[in-house]
Amino acid sequence: MAQVVGWLGGGGMIAFVLILALRCLALLGWMPVSLPGWKVFRWEEPLPHPARFSWRDYAAAFCAVLAVQWAVLFFAWLTLNQSGGIGAFLTHFWQRFTQAGDSPHYLFIAQNGYVPSGEDAKWIVFYPLYPLCIRLMSLFTGGNFELAGILVSQLCWGGCGAVALSLAGRWLPRAQAVWAVGFLAVYPFAFFSMGVYTESLFLLLCLGCMRLALTGRWGWAGLLGGLAALCRTQGMVLLLPVLWLWLRARKNSRQGPKSLGLLLIPAGWGGYLACNRLLFGDWFAFLEYQAAPPWYQTTKWIGENLTQHWNLALQYPGLASFIYWPQVVLYFAVLALLFWGLFTGARTEWLIWGGAYLGMTYLAGWMISGPRYLLSCLPVFFLLARIRPIWLRAALGGLSAMALFAYGALYMQGQAIM
Repeated sequence: MAQVVGWLGGGGMIAFVLILALRCLALLGWMPVSLPGWKVFRWEEPLPHPARFSWRDYAAAFCAVLAVQWAVLFFAWLTLNQSGGIGAFLTHFWQRFTQAGDSPHYLFIAQNGYVPSGEDAKWIVFYPLYPLCIRLMSLFTGGNFELAGILVSQLCWGGCGAVALSLAGRWLPRAQAVWAVGFLAVYPFAFFSMGVYTESLFLLLCLGCMRLALTGRWGWAGLLGGLAALCRTQGMVLLLPVLWLWLRARKNSRQGPKSLGLLLIPAGWGGYLACNRLLFGDWFAFLEYQAAPPWYQTTKWIGENLTQHWNLALQYPGLASFIYWPQVVLYFAVLALLFWGLFTGARTEWLIWGGAYLGMTYLAGWMISGPRYLLSCLPVFFLLARIRPIWLRAALGGLSAMALFAYGALYMQGQAIM
Protein backbone atom coordinates (compact mmCIF):
# COMPACT_ATOMS: atom_id res chain seq x y z
CA MET A 1 0.00 0.00 0.00
CA ALA A 2 2.82 2.40 0.81
CA GLN A 3 4.25 2.00 -2.69
CA VAL A 4 0.84 2.65 -4.24
CA VAL A 5 0.52 5.86 -2.21
CA GLY A 6 3.94 6.94 -3.43
CA TRP A 7 3.15 6.21 -7.07
CA LEU A 8 -0.18 8.02 -6.89
CA GLY A 9 1.37 11.05 -5.21
CA GLY A 10 4.36 11.35 -7.52
CA GLY A 11 2.44 10.46 -10.66
CA GLY A 12 -0.36 12.85 -9.74
CA MET A 13 2.09 15.73 -9.44
CA ILE A 14 3.67 14.91 -12.81
CA ALA A 15 0.24 14.78 -14.48
CA PHE A 16 -0.79 18.07 -12.89
CA VAL A 17 2.37 19.84 -14.05
CA LEU A 18 2.04 18.54 -17.61
CA ILE A 19 -1.62 19.56 -17.96
CA LEU A 20 -0.94 22.94 -16.38
CA ALA A 21 1.99 23.51 -18.74
CA LEU A 22 -0.29 22.82 -21.73
CA ARG A 23 -2.84 25.29 -20.40
CA CYS A 24 -0.16 27.96 -19.95
CA LEU A 25 1.10 27.49 -23.49
CA ALA A 26 -2.44 27.73 -24.85
CA LEU A 27 -3.31 30.86 -22.85
CA LEU A 28 -0.14 32.56 -24.06
CA GLY A 29 -0.93 31.62 -27.67
CA TRP A 30 2.16 29.50 -27.98
CA MET A 31 0.24 26.31 -28.79
CA PRO A 32 -2.39 27.00 -31.48
CA VAL A 33 -3.32 23.33 -31.97
CA SER A 34 -7.00 22.76 -31.16
CA LEU A 35 -7.94 19.29 -29.96
CA PRO A 36 -11.38 17.89 -29.08
CA GLY A 37 -12.19 18.82 -25.52
CA TRP A 38 -9.15 21.10 -25.25
CA LYS A 39 -11.29 24.01 -24.03
CA VAL A 40 -11.69 22.20 -20.73
CA PHE A 41 -7.96 22.48 -20.14
CA ARG A 42 -7.43 26.07 -21.23
CA TRP A 43 -10.61 27.63 -19.87
CA GLU A 44 -9.94 30.27 -17.22
CA GLU A 45 -12.53 32.35 -15.40
CA PRO A 46 -12.17 36.08 -16.13
CA LEU A 47 -11.25 38.36 -13.28
CA PRO A 48 -14.25 40.05 -11.66
CA HIS A 49 -14.30 43.76 -10.93
CA PRO A 50 -12.10 44.30 -7.87
CA ALA A 51 -14.15 44.09 -4.69
CA ARG A 52 -14.26 47.28 -2.71
CA PHE A 53 -13.30 47.10 0.95
CA SER A 54 -13.03 49.94 3.42
CA TRP A 55 -10.35 50.46 6.04
CA ARG A 56 -12.87 49.17 8.56
CA ASP A 57 -13.10 45.93 6.61
CA TYR A 58 -9.34 45.53 6.63
CA ALA A 59 -9.17 46.35 10.34
CA ALA A 60 -11.91 43.79 10.98
CA ALA A 61 -9.96 41.14 9.04
CA PHE A 62 -6.79 42.04 10.97
CA CYS A 63 -8.54 41.61 14.31
CA ALA A 64 -10.66 38.62 13.29
CA VAL A 65 -7.82 36.27 12.35
CA LEU A 66 -6.07 37.09 15.64
CA ALA A 67 -9.26 36.68 17.63
CA VAL A 68 -9.93 33.24 16.12
CA GLN A 69 -6.52 31.93 17.18
CA TRP A 70 -6.66 33.45 20.67
CA ALA A 71 -10.14 31.99 21.22
CA VAL A 72 -9.12 28.55 19.96
CA LEU A 73 -5.99 28.45 22.13
CA PHE A 74 -7.82 29.71 25.22
CA PHE A 75 -10.55 27.08 24.98
CA ALA A 76 -7.90 24.48 24.11
CA TRP A 77 -6.11 25.42 27.33
CA LEU A 78 -9.36 24.93 29.26
CA THR A 79 -9.26 21.25 28.24
CA LEU A 80 -6.18 20.90 30.46
CA ASN A 81 -8.38 21.53 33.53
CA GLN A 82 -5.84 23.89 35.07
CA SER A 83 -6.60 26.69 37.48
CA GLY A 84 -5.25 30.22 37.61
CA GLY A 85 -7.40 32.06 35.08
CA ILE A 86 -6.06 34.29 32.32
CA GLY A 87 -2.66 34.63 33.97
CA ALA A 88 -2.11 30.87 33.99
CA PHE A 89 -3.28 30.65 30.37
CA LEU A 90 -0.82 33.33 29.26
CA THR A 91 2.01 31.61 31.14
CA HIS A 92 1.23 28.32 29.43
CA PHE A 93 0.88 30.04 26.06
CA TRP A 94 4.25 31.71 26.54
CA GLN A 95 5.93 28.39 27.34
CA ARG A 96 4.44 26.55 24.36
CA PHE A 97 5.08 29.28 21.79
CA THR A 98 8.54 30.47 22.81
CA GLN A 99 10.22 27.32 24.15
CA ALA A 100 8.93 24.47 21.98
CA GLY A 101 9.86 23.30 18.49
CA ASP A 102 12.06 25.63 16.46
CA SER A 103 11.27 28.72 18.56
CA PRO A 104 14.42 28.58 20.74
CA HIS A 105 16.59 28.32 17.63
CA TYR A 106 15.16 31.49 16.09
CA LEU A 107 15.57 33.28 19.41
CA PHE A 108 19.19 32.12 19.64
CA ILE A 109 19.97 33.49 16.19
CA ALA A 110 18.17 36.74 16.99
CA GLN A 111 20.31 37.23 20.10
CA ASN A 112 23.65 35.85 18.94
CA GLY A 113 23.61 35.72 15.17
CA TYR A 114 25.00 32.73 13.29
CA VAL A 115 27.92 30.87 14.85
CA PRO A 116 30.56 29.55 12.40
CA SER A 117 31.80 26.68 14.58
CA GLY A 118 30.78 24.35 17.37
CA GLU A 119 27.43 22.76 18.17
CA ASP A 120 25.49 25.95 17.46
CA ALA A 121 26.81 26.21 13.90
CA LYS A 122 23.96 23.95 12.76
CA TRP A 123 21.42 26.76 13.22
CA ILE A 124 22.52 28.03 9.81
CA VAL A 125 19.68 25.84 8.48
CA PHE A 126 17.27 28.56 9.66
CA TYR A 127 16.95 31.52 7.32
CA PRO A 128 17.96 34.97 8.63
CA LEU A 129 15.05 37.34 7.96
CA TYR A 130 12.76 36.28 10.81
CA PRO A 131 15.49 36.39 13.50
CA LEU A 132 16.53 39.79 12.14
CA CYS A 133 12.95 41.06 12.52
CA ILE A 134 12.91 39.76 16.11
CA ARG A 135 16.15 41.59 16.84
CA LEU A 136 14.77 44.82 15.43
CA MET A 137 11.54 44.46 17.40
CA SER A 138 13.54 43.81 20.57
CA LEU A 139 14.64 47.45 20.39
CA PHE A 140 11.04 48.30 21.30
CA THR A 141 10.59 45.59 23.94
CA GLY A 142 13.53 46.45 26.16
CA GLY A 143 15.63 43.56 24.91
CA ASN A 144 12.92 40.95 25.57
CA PHE A 145 13.45 38.70 22.54
CA GLU A 146 10.62 36.30 23.37
CA LEU A 147 8.09 39.14 23.46
CA ALA A 148 9.62 40.58 20.30
CA GLY A 149 9.14 37.27 18.50
CA ILE A 150 5.53 36.99 19.64
CA LEU A 151 4.81 40.56 18.52
CA VAL A 152 6.41 40.10 15.10
CA SER A 153 4.39 36.93 14.46
CA GLN A 154 1.07 38.22 15.69
CA LEU A 155 1.29 41.60 13.99
CA CYS A 156 2.18 39.80 10.76
CA TRP A 157 -0.69 37.34 11.25
CA GLY A 158 -3.15 40.21 11.63
CA GLY A 159 -1.59 41.76 8.54
CA CYS A 160 -2.16 38.49 6.70
CA GLY A 161 -5.89 38.78 7.36
CA ALA A 162 -6.02 42.31 5.93
CA VAL A 163 -3.78 41.69 2.90
CA ALA A 164 -5.46 38.33 2.16
CA LEU A 165 -8.79 40.17 2.00
CA SER A 166 -7.33 42.73 -0.40
CA LEU A 167 -5.71 40.08 -2.59
CA ALA A 168 -8.78 37.84 -2.61
CA GLY A 169 -10.86 40.87 -3.59
CA ARG A 170 -8.80 41.18 -6.79
CA TRP A 171 -9.51 37.56 -7.71
CA LEU A 172 -12.94 36.81 -6.27
CA PRO A 173 -16.30 38.49 -5.69
CA ARG A 174 -16.66 40.20 -2.33
CA ALA A 175 -18.47 37.39 -0.49
CA GLN A 176 -16.04 34.74 -1.72
CA ALA A 177 -13.09 36.93 -0.74
CA VAL A 178 -14.38 36.97 2.83
CA TRP A 179 -14.74 33.19 2.72
CA ALA A 180 -11.11 32.87 1.59
CA VAL A 181 -9.94 34.81 4.66
CA GLY A 182 -12.20 32.65 6.81
CA PHE A 183 -10.65 29.44 5.47
CA LEU A 184 -7.20 30.84 6.16
CA ALA A 185 -8.19 31.71 9.74
CA VAL A 186 -9.47 28.19 10.54
CA TYR A 187 -6.77 26.13 8.84
CA PRO A 188 -6.14 23.23 11.26
CA PHE A 189 -2.54 24.24 11.99
CA ALA A 190 -2.96 28.03 11.84
CA PHE A 191 -2.16 28.34 15.56
CA PHE A 192 1.54 28.24 14.63
CA SER A 193 1.03 31.79 13.35
CA MET A 194 0.85 33.00 16.96
CA GLY A 195 4.28 31.95 18.19
CA VAL A 196 7.95 32.27 17.41
CA TYR A 197 7.76 30.63 13.99
CA THR A 198 8.27 32.02 10.48
CA GLU A 199 4.73 31.26 9.28
CA SER A 200 3.14 34.69 9.78
CA LEU A 201 6.00 36.75 8.37
CA PHE A 202 6.40 34.43 5.39
CA LEU A 203 2.66 34.45 4.68
CA LEU A 204 2.49 38.24 4.79
CA LEU A 205 5.41 38.62 2.39
CA CYS A 206 3.88 36.12 -0.07
CA LEU A 207 0.51 37.86 0.04
CA GLY A 208 2.09 41.26 -0.43
CA CYS A 209 4.23 40.05 -3.32
CA MET A 210 1.26 38.67 -5.24
CA ARG A 211 -0.93 41.66 -4.44
CA LEU A 212 1.65 44.01 -5.96
CA ALA A 213 2.32 41.73 -8.94
CA LEU A 214 -1.38 41.77 -9.85
CA THR A 215 -1.15 45.52 -10.43
CA GLY A 216 2.14 45.36 -12.33
CA ARG A 217 4.37 46.83 -9.63
CA TRP A 218 7.18 44.42 -10.43
CA GLY A 219 9.89 46.17 -8.44
CA TRP A 220 7.97 46.13 -5.16
CA ALA A 221 6.64 42.63 -5.86
CA GLY A 222 10.20 41.44 -6.46
CA LEU A 223 11.39 43.07 -3.24
CA LEU A 224 8.76 41.34 -1.11
CA GLY A 225 9.32 38.08 -2.97
CA GLY A 226 13.05 38.38 -2.33
CA LEU A 227 12.40 38.93 1.38
CA ALA A 228 10.14 35.85 1.39
CA ALA A 229 13.02 33.85 -0.15
CA LEU A 230 15.24 35.21 2.64
CA CYS A 231 12.69 33.91 5.13
CA ARG A 232 12.03 30.39 3.84
CA THR A 233 13.17 28.22 0.92
CA GLN A 234 9.65 28.13 -0.49
CA GLY A 235 9.84 31.87 -1.11
CA MET A 236 11.57 31.03 -4.38
CA VAL A 237 8.27 29.53 -5.55
CA LEU A 238 6.88 33.06 -5.93
CA LEU A 239 9.04 33.59 -9.00
CA LEU A 240 6.80 31.27 -11.03
CA PRO A 241 3.35 32.86 -10.50
CA VAL A 242 4.84 36.37 -10.67
CA LEU A 243 6.62 35.50 -13.92
CA TRP A 244 3.31 34.16 -15.25
CA LEU A 245 1.55 37.42 -14.39
CA TRP A 246 4.38 39.32 -16.08
CA LEU A 247 4.04 37.25 -19.26
CA ARG A 248 0.29 37.88 -19.35
CA ALA A 249 0.82 41.60 -18.81
CA ARG A 250 3.52 41.70 -21.49
CA LYS A 251 1.02 40.44 -24.07
CA ASN A 252 -0.84 43.73 -23.69
CA SER A 253 2.02 46.20 -23.28
CA ARG A 254 5.75 46.43 -22.74
CA GLN A 255 6.69 46.35 -19.08
CA GLY A 256 9.98 48.24 -19.31
CA PRO A 257 12.93 48.36 -16.88
CA LYS A 258 10.67 47.80 -13.85
CA SER A 259 10.55 44.16 -14.94
CA LEU A 260 14.08 43.77 -13.59
CA GLY A 261 12.50 43.81 -10.15
CA LEU A 262 11.61 40.17 -10.65
CA LEU A 263 15.30 39.34 -10.25
CA LEU A 264 15.04 40.36 -6.60
CA ILE A 265 13.23 37.11 -5.82
CA PRO A 266 16.17 34.81 -6.60
CA ALA A 267 18.47 37.50 -5.18
CA GLY A 268 16.79 37.01 -1.80
CA TRP A 269 17.74 33.35 -1.76
CA GLY A 270 21.18 34.37 -2.97
CA GLY A 271 21.50 36.51 0.15
CA TYR A 272 21.01 33.43 2.30
CA LEU A 273 23.59 31.51 0.27
CA ALA A 274 25.99 34.44 0.74
CA CYS A 275 25.59 34.05 4.53
CA ASN A 276 26.68 30.43 4.14
CA ARG A 277 29.66 31.46 2.04
CA LEU A 278 30.82 34.16 4.45
CA LEU A 279 30.51 31.98 7.55
CA PHE A 280 31.54 28.56 6.29
CA GLY A 281 33.31 29.16 2.98
CA ASP A 282 30.64 27.12 1.20
CA TRP A 283 27.57 28.53 -0.56
CA PHE A 284 25.57 25.40 0.35
CA ALA A 285 26.92 24.62 3.82
CA PHE A 286 23.36 24.44 5.18
CA LEU A 287 22.73 21.27 3.18
CA GLU A 288 25.33 19.38 5.19
CA TYR A 289 23.74 20.41 8.47
CA GLN A 290 20.24 19.60 7.20
CA ALA A 291 21.30 16.06 6.33
CA ALA A 292 22.81 15.52 9.81
CA PRO A 293 21.00 14.90 13.12
CA PRO A 294 18.47 15.93 14.28
CA TRP A 295 16.90 16.65 10.87
CA TYR A 296 18.26 13.94 8.52
CA GLN A 297 16.70 15.98 5.71
CA THR A 298 17.72 15.57 2.09
CA THR A 299 15.93 16.14 -1.20
CA LYS A 300 14.03 13.09 -2.45
CA TRP A 301 11.29 12.51 -4.99
CA ILE A 302 7.74 13.17 -3.77
CA GLY A 303 6.62 9.57 -4.24
CA GLU A 304 9.52 8.27 -2.16
CA ASN A 305 8.75 10.73 0.62
CA LEU A 306 5.05 9.84 0.71
CA THR A 307 5.96 6.17 0.90
CA GLN A 308 8.23 6.96 3.82
CA HIS A 309 5.52 8.98 5.61
CA TRP A 310 3.09 6.07 5.24
CA ASN A 311 5.59 3.56 6.60
CA LEU A 312 6.54 5.84 9.50
CA ALA A 313 2.87 6.25 10.39
CA LEU A 314 2.60 2.48 10.71
CA GLN A 315 5.90 2.21 12.56
CA TYR A 316 5.17 4.99 15.07
CA PRO A 317 1.41 4.93 15.77
CA GLY A 318 1.84 7.35 18.67
CA LEU A 319 3.04 10.06 16.27
CA ALA A 320 0.95 9.06 13.28
CA SER A 321 -2.10 11.23 14.01
CA PHE A 322 0.07 14.25 14.87
CA ILE A 323 2.61 14.16 12.05
CA TYR A 324 2.51 11.44 9.41
CA TRP A 325 -1.16 10.88 8.57
CA PRO A 326 -1.88 14.63 8.32
CA GLN A 327 1.09 15.01 5.96
CA VAL A 328 -0.20 12.27 3.65
CA VAL A 329 -3.87 13.31 3.80
CA LEU A 330 -3.16 17.01 3.26
CA TYR A 331 -0.89 16.31 0.28
CA PHE A 332 -3.62 14.42 -1.57
CA ALA A 333 -6.32 16.86 -0.47
CA VAL A 334 -4.37 19.85 -1.81
CA LEU A 335 -3.45 18.02 -5.02
CA ALA A 336 -7.10 17.04 -5.58
CA LEU A 337 -8.18 20.63 -4.99
CA LEU A 338 -5.61 21.85 -7.54
CA PHE A 339 -6.88 19.33 -10.10
CA TRP A 340 -10.43 20.48 -9.43
CA GLY A 341 -9.35 24.06 -10.01
CA LEU A 342 -7.56 23.05 -13.20
CA PHE A 343 -10.74 21.64 -14.73
CA THR A 344 -13.14 24.29 -13.43
CA GLY A 345 -11.43 27.44 -14.70
CA ALA A 346 -9.53 28.54 -11.60
CA ARG A 347 -6.96 31.28 -12.14
CA THR A 348 -3.76 29.90 -13.63
CA GLU A 349 -1.55 31.88 -11.24
CA TRP A 350 -3.20 30.08 -8.30
CA LEU A 351 -2.48 26.71 -9.85
CA ILE A 352 1.14 27.58 -10.63
CA TRP A 353 1.68 28.95 -7.14
CA GLY A 354 -0.09 26.10 -5.35
CA GLY A 355 1.42 23.30 -7.42
CA ALA A 356 4.95 24.65 -7.14
CA TYR A 357 4.62 25.22 -3.41
CA LEU A 358 3.17 21.76 -2.77
CA GLY A 359 5.83 20.10 -4.91
CA MET A 360 8.75 21.95 -3.34
CA THR A 361 7.49 21.26 0.18
CA TYR A 362 7.11 17.51 -0.38
CA LEU A 363 10.53 17.12 -1.98
CA ALA A 364 11.98 17.27 1.54
CA GLY A 365 12.86 13.88 3.01
CA TRP A 366 12.20 13.08 6.69
CA MET A 367 9.77 15.97 6.87
CA ILE A 368 7.84 16.27 10.14
CA SER A 369 6.27 19.73 9.69
CA GLY A 370 4.31 19.28 6.47
CA PRO A 371 0.93 20.33 7.94
CA ARG A 372 2.45 23.54 9.33
CA TYR A 373 4.23 24.31 6.05
CA LEU A 374 0.99 23.96 4.10
CA LEU A 375 -0.47 26.92 5.98
CA SER A 376 1.53 28.94 3.44
CA CYS A 377 -0.01 27.18 0.42
CA LEU A 378 -2.31 30.17 0.03
CA PRO A 379 -4.06 29.19 -3.25
CA VAL A 380 -5.82 26.45 -1.28
CA PHE A 381 -7.92 29.04 0.53
CA PHE A 382 -8.85 30.87 -2.68
CA LEU A 383 -9.86 27.58 -4.29
CA LEU A 384 -12.00 26.59 -1.32
CA ALA A 385 -13.75 29.95 -1.50
CA ARG A 386 -14.74 29.19 -5.14
CA ILE A 387 -16.86 26.19 -4.18
CA ARG A 388 -20.36 27.02 -5.36
CA PRO A 389 -22.69 25.33 -2.84
CA ILE A 390 -22.63 27.44 0.30
CA TRP A 391 -23.59 24.43 2.42
CA LEU A 392 -20.47 22.60 1.22
CA ARG A 393 -18.29 25.62 1.91
CA ALA A 394 -19.78 25.90 5.39
CA ALA A 395 -19.29 22.18 6.04
CA LEU A 396 -15.64 22.29 5.01
CA GLY A 397 -15.08 25.41 7.09
CA GLY A 398 -16.73 23.77 10.08
CA LEU A 399 -14.63 20.62 9.73
CA SER A 400 -11.47 22.71 9.45
CA ALA A 401 -12.42 24.71 12.54
CA MET A 402 -13.01 21.53 14.53
CA ALA A 403 -9.64 20.16 13.40
CA LEU A 404 -8.03 23.49 14.38
CA PHE A 405 -9.45 23.18 17.87
CA ALA A 406 -8.43 19.52 18.17
CA TYR A 407 -4.84 20.09 17.09
CA GLY A 408 -4.65 23.31 19.09
CA ALA A 409 -5.69 21.38 22.20
CA LEU A 410 -3.12 18.67 21.50
CA TYR A 411 -0.42 21.28 20.99
CA MET A 412 -1.30 23.02 24.25
CA GLN A 413 -1.12 19.62 25.96
CA GLY A 414 2.49 19.31 24.81
CA GLN A 415 2.00 16.73 22.06
CA ALA A 416 4.62 16.37 19.32
CA ILE A 417 2.98 18.58 16.72
CA MET A 418 5.72 20.25 14.70
